[in-house]
Amino acid sequence: MTEPRDQAVKEVESTIIAFFEAGKDKELSALADFHYPGDLFSKFDENPPYSRQNSADAFVYEQAAFANISDYTYQIQDLRVDLVESVAIATFYLAYAGMFVNDYSFEGSPVNSRARVTMVLTKGPKGWKIVHEHLSRFPESPDAKTRPSPRRPSA
Repeated sequence: MTEPRDQAVKEVESTIIAFFEAGKDKELSALADFHYPGDLFSKFDENPPYSRQNSADAFVYEQAAFANISDYTYQIQDLRVDLVESVAIATFYLAYAGMFVNDYSFEGSPVNSRARVTMVLTKGPKGWKIVHEHLSRFPESPDAKTRPSPRRPSA
């Protein structure tokens, strides 16, 4: 019984990797194909604007981000996919780097970041589509990894 589950997990993983590869390869028109069609899609990004984005907004911002970064590299770390019927919840750490290029001023600035990512995907007739994305950057402080998490009050 684990075979269909294992296959679904592999398909979700492939979809997530294909999304980042499309950006890396500057296949910008393909980015929208990864979003669930219609009004159901939503996204919170680690970069401005910090408001909830619908599919059309996310597509515009994703195109701009991938179009303006050169030498883009990324690494998906500790990818976990949980399945609930035809819904997948993928959580992972995304490390990425590159050079953000401002074409108007012919200047570039290095980008090197690590984010926590949650993607919710659903399977439809055209494969797995992203329904919701949430990215949040790790704190910049050097001791962010070693700082203990706050304790919960005892009951």
